[in-house]
Amino acid sequence: MAQFLPFRGLRYNAQIDLSSAICPPYDVIKGGARDELIARSPQNIVAIELAARYGEQATPEQYQKCAELLREWTQNGTLARDDSAYYIYEQEFALPSGEIRKRRGIMGALTLEEFGTGVQPHEHTMSGPKADRLNLLRALRTNTSPIFGLVADDDGWIDGLIKNVIVTGPKAQATDAEGIIHRLWVLCDDETVNGFEAAFENESILIADGHHRYETALNYFRETGDDNGGDSAVMMLCVSMQDEGLVVLPTHRVAKNVSDAEIAALPAKLAEFFEIDPFAGDPFAGDPFAGDPFAGDPFAGDPFAGDPNALLEKLNGIDAAQNALGMHLRGQSYLLTRKANSAQPDASKSAAYNALDVAVLGGLILEKCLGIDAAKVAAGGHIAYTIDALEAVRQVETGEGAAAFLLRETPVTQVQKVADAGDKMPQKSTYFYPKLATGMVLRPLD
Repeated sequence: MAQFLPFRGLRYNAQIDLSSAICPPYDVIKGGARDELIARSPQNIVAIELAARYGEQATPEQYQKCAELLREWTQNGTLARDDSAYYIYEQEFALPSGEIRKRRGIMGALTLEEFGTGVQPHEHTMSGPKADRLNLLRALRTNTSPIFGLVADDDGWIDGLIKNVIVTGPKAQATDAEGIIHRLWVLCDDETVNGFEAAFENESILIADGHHRYETALNYFRETGDDNGGDSAVMMLCVSMQDEGLVVLPTHRVAKNVSDAEIAALPAKLAEFFEIDPFAGDPFAGDPFAGDPFAGDPFAGDPFAGDPNALLEKLNGIDAAQNALGMHLRGQSYLLTRKANSAQPDASKSAAYNALDVAVLGGLILEKCLGIDAAKVAAGGHIAYTIDALEAVRQVETGEGAAAFLLRETPVTQVQKVADAGDKMPQKSTYFYPKLATGMVLRPLD
């Protein structure tokens, strides 16, 4: 079983404006965002986290420049080393509904091991990001951003320990560009450290986000072979599955490059697998998306016709044991519920996998009805992803997409069942919100 241990973190000096110094995860910094973050503050951690601009292949010299900058900031006091500690990381954020939530986790160093019962992945990874992260790790010898892990915490012990600690004010706080508040507590006292070490002794960890970085750290450990060095562990934030702020948003799909004839034939093909409930009325009379799509209420009138939020509300009211999803074709929305005893999405996968709404979408609708198989999805150009249901519908109404498919949240317990069965979730089937910030604390390997 992997161990979850305290470490000597590297943090920004208290005189540094932390709100200007943190950045989003490397894989969501696109376009000119890297340059914009550095323009806002030359001390932004993105200057170390990303060696090159989005879409560019970093050179060895660029990775080395990141390492030199990290050394400079450490030597001049921009970054300072803590004593050995665990860190509690809290994020306060608003849901799309406006509800305020707080998600809390404990940050430590997880000893590396092959995927199995102790550490479980839940999705597949791609080679490109792993190569970049490995080159950066070789140059920096520092974990710059935490992997996001989940622990069952069935007895609520970890959740309770965290709540007992945060009665005092945080050691550091920042607010990012989205208005999310990030808070950090530093836990050095022996009693607290011993309590967390004991709490994690028999916990297995499910990786929620950061699979590429975990595999990168494992590959680097294989390279160095230093069982007793910092290379043998990786920085991870562990969140209890009992945490009230744990949110998994659905990622909706928009099918593209599908002919009008295929869309016209789609309802008849779907009838083999689904009960199809079209919403009454013509919600798009007058084209509500003409001009400014967000001016006024484009979905005024029939509350269930064309309003993706109302469709999601209806969808969420269906028993979770029943596969269901929303579909929007130009001018009309539908509610799809899977027929009993219909075909399995993927006969080679487990029952837990085949029970997923997103697996039903991929296997029965995209592949069997639209001919968009896994190879086409991987090749790109056929499926677009968004967590915004209105955006998914807008793409269909403006002709950017042919069909939108709206999904419910995937419960964390369902993700765990798929991992326990030895399967991995379809790509982009979980969006743990919000993402973890980079720069709250770093973990040097030396």
